[in-house]
Amino acid sequence: MPRKNFGRNRVLQPSAAYTPTSEQEVLDILDRHQGQSIRAVGRLHSWSEAILGDGVQLDLRRLNDVSLEPDGDDFLATIGAGCQVKRILKELNRGGATLHSLGLIDVQTIAGAISTGTHGSGRHSMSHYVEEVRVARYDESTGKAFIYEINAGDELLAVRCSLGALGIILSVKIRCRAQYNIQEHFTESKTLEGVLNAEESYPLQQFYFVPWRWSYFTQHRCEVTGKRSFLAKLYRLYWWGIMDYAMHLKILFMMRVLRSRRMIRFSFRRIVPLFVIRKWKVTDRSSSMLVMKHEAFRHIEIELFVPREQLPDALQFTKEVIEVAGSKDTSLSEVNQRRIDDLGMQEDLAGLQNQYCQHYPICVRRVLPDDTLISMASGEDQDWYAVSFISYAKPKRRAGFDLFSRFMARSMSQLFQARPHWGKISPLEASELTALYPKFDTFRTVSKTLDPQGVFQNKWTTALLDADD
Repeated sequence: MPRKNFGRNRVLQPSAAYTPTSEQEVLDILDRHQGQSIRAVGRLHSWSEAILGDGVQLDLRRLNDVSLEPDGDDFLATIGAGCQVKRILKELNRGGATLHSLGLIDVQTIAGAISTGTHGSGRHSMSHYVEEVRVARYDESTGKAFIYEINAGDELLAVRCSLGALGIILSVKIRCRAQYNIQEHFTESKTLEGVLNAEESYPLQQFYFVPWRWSYFTQHRCEVTGKRSFLAKLYRLYWWGIMDYAMHLKILFMMRVLRSRRMIRFSFRRIVPLFVIRKWKVTDRSSSMLVMKHEAFRHIEIELFVPREQLPDALQFTKEVIEVAGSKDTSLSEVNQRRIDDLGMQEDLAGLQNQYCQHYPICVRRVLPDDTLISMASGEDQDWYAVSFISYAKPKRRAGFDLFSRFMARSMSQLFQARPHWGKISPLEASELTALYPKFDTFRTVSKTLDPQGVFQNKWTTALLDADD
């Protein structure tokens, strides 16, 4: 039976589907389907082609055990591939531990999260902390399925963010840390410089570039030793009721019912800021502070990673393109128009004019450089900033966003070294994507060594592995 992903932009039509209950059952399934294409799926909270596959599909939700052991000042957790992050956090908390890094949502499986480079703000991605991965693959000499442990060298760097291309992940051993508290508060700034200057005091912060108002709302965050605030429960209720639901319902009403660009612009200039309480400092457990109910309403997303040195120009470029996309008579500045001319993308820009109105804050999160081969924050000494564009348009009304996302990915990848998130909309061709990663050849070598027959590939990953950089 066909399955659709969360964003309703991908359809999976496997030839056979299984939900194994043990690692041995996974091996039996692989032996039964030797020579066929085999892919694993998580919770399908991805918008990219990484989740597709028309062969055998494995849903590993029943492989969800969590065990924790001390390791010096830290912990090591061994986690079944199909375990969702929200369950991991609960189990780790029983032992006084938590993950180093968390994404905005907690419904992903651990295998899906690391395979696409899921990240939070102010630390490395989750992939960076992986110490060992056990995968099911085929023995080249016997042709039989077996369990292969990866815990060192280029193989470890590859499997930390593998796109599902190295075999069926069975379990992940990941470095954890002691549970801790975070203090958080919001401020508004007119300049990016002011936001970035605050990182020294608030290294875990993330910020929102608000369209049409063009100011920055910063969610200042830092680790503290203080106890949970007396009003922490009230703050969680505020986030759940006002930020996670009320604000999103308002955006949905404007986007799907009114469909008025004038109201969207007015709302972001005057109404949306009213939802944000400034300078309310609250301390709570990290696993409560770092996640949102971002999956509460169906949406689609493209996220582009740019190096820190490129961030100011990239955000100014973003502002101007959004204004052009949402208006009949706006144009780029001379500097950015010259950039587009040099890229030969004049017609693409003209085709985008007045076709899309940005209706959601642009979330920006800092990610420290990862020790991986192809996670989005890999391969550079400087920090990366993930710039996220989200659309809440219904699936049938996404043509404008599709134009916008393709234009932003193509232009920003060439202008600002921007890398699309592997798990989100990724409009670039295979050769364009692989050229963004200096170590992609090494990843290609590892993949073809562990899976020489391409059994664990789909059409998209095969194109990446065969692409000529």
